[in-house]
Amino acid sequence: MIAQLDPQQRTPPRVDLKAIWRPALFFLSSRVLVVLAFVAAAASRRTLSFRDAASKWDGGFYFHIANHGYPDKVPHVKSVLAFFPGYPLLIRLFEDVLNKDAYASSTIVVFIFGFAATCGIWFLTRELADVDAADRATALFAFAPGSFVLSMAYTEAVFVLFAVGACWALIRRRWVLAGVLGAFGTATRPDGLALVAAAAAATYVAVRKRHELRALVSAPLAASGFVAVQLYLWAHTGDPLAFFHAERNGWHQDTTFTGTEIADIRSIARTVGRGGPPDWNHIVLLAGFVIFVSASVVLVRWRPPVELTVFALGLGIFAFTSTRVGFRPRTFLAAFPLSMALGVKMRRGPWFALVLAVSAALLILLAFTTAATFYITP
Repeated sequence: MIAQLDPQQRTPPRVDLKAIWRPALFFLSSRVLVVLAFVAAAASRRTLSFRDAASKWDGGFYFHIANHGYPDKVPHVKSVLAFFPGYPLLIRLFEDVLNKDAYASSTIVVFIFGFAATCGIWFLTRELADVDAADRATALFAFAPGSFVLSMAYTEAVFVLFAVGACWALIRRRWVLAGVLGAFGTATRPDGLALVAAAAAATYVAVRKRHELRALVSAPLAASGFVAVQLYLWAHTGDPLAFFHAERNGWHQDTTFTGTEIADIRSIARTVGRGGPPDWNHIVLLAGFVIFVSASVVLVRWRPPVELTVFALGLGIFAFTSTRVGFRPRTFLAAFPLSMALGVKMRRGPWFALVLAVSAALLILLAFTTAATFYITP
């Protein structure tokens, strides 16, 4: 049962700053585990430093955008044109303000935004349920196996904060604010378009039930971030589909309507049939798919405000139809309403403690493996 908000209520409940210690405890303790895993990864390989571990994989591409911008042509190799500018712009801003390099600036950005996003999830869950549910939801988010990216040069920390803010504003019927925060989200990563779907769903309810025409502004505003990125890349490269061409030509990213899970199963079966070890990436993606679907069932049964459900399921659709991304652990992290639903529906006790312990163990394992090896991609 969720706490139904008064449709006429415009002012949110007072944010009790004394309660911030609760989400802060979960966030900071989970960061300690990730840092220890990165330290262990660096110690396991003499050529790997802690800095390398924390900025591995996509970090170099975001640093390049922050310092050098985008190329003026679409190459046929992996290109930064496939990465959205929201996060690199924040890195550059912190570089200029604090006079730090890209790595230090990105570390500060993900820490601040990750902490704020965790607090936002706690307060939003408390508003829709209660304090105990907020504690459980925030713990599941902070200790999620994919939450190690909240300590790496990745977009999740920034994106989740914008998404939490946009969904909160939609629930509160602050349509312009929701649209602006949604625009920041869609300028940060392409699957941010799930925020446009969430805004459209909230608008439909507002117009149909309350004839609130002001709601019509939120979805177009949210989409404007994505549109602005495409227009900029068109003007910069001369190619109106620069992002999509970079995705397909360099990263071999495309859309499939059958999902990548069948291909993962076939790949595992072929490898095992030949007597070889399976690709751990395929196993992780399949496990992520099962967990995402199971949590989505819990989310639907919880019946939260429609924008939360549409946003999470929208991210699931993007992951399902992607030929490369799929259901990585960080996909579940970005779909924060899933953590909220599990926190609301689960009760404090042995089962919750077991789930949290297993999640934390997987967090340590994935953080170490991702940093120290190339077996698993974030």
